[in-house]
Amino acid sequence: MHEFSLATSVVDFLQRLSKEQGMSRIDAIFLEIGEMTHVDPRQLRYSLKMVSQGTVAERSKVYIKRSGILLRCRRCGKESRLKLMDAITDYSLKCAACGSADVDIDRGRELVLRRIRGSK
Repeated sequence: MHEFSLATSVVDFLQRLSKEQGMSRIDAIFLEIGEMTHVDPRQLRYSLKMVSQGTVAERSKVYIKRSGILLRCRRCGKESRLKLMDAITDYSLKCAACGSADVDIDRGRELVLRRIRGSK
């Protein structure tokens, strides 16, 4: 379960940040998770709850937004979005404009800490 190690990394970062910023408590954590990360938001939320016990992030609210998949075609330069499917094998990684399979995944594989809300 890599959600637990991700949660540990997030809480470690929050501990350092809160110390630098003079925060005594973190009230809310806002994360964005790409659809292709294979991270289960429920498991990540639960892991954050477990890992944050006894830290400045204990009892903080966790808000998770899923970000879609954005492809950029190397051949024609067009961008196209993919819709969430049931399985990763259901995706067609081809340009919607020209059909080329020579594409880059510009978005959808990230886990980003967008914002935190804390108290001093």
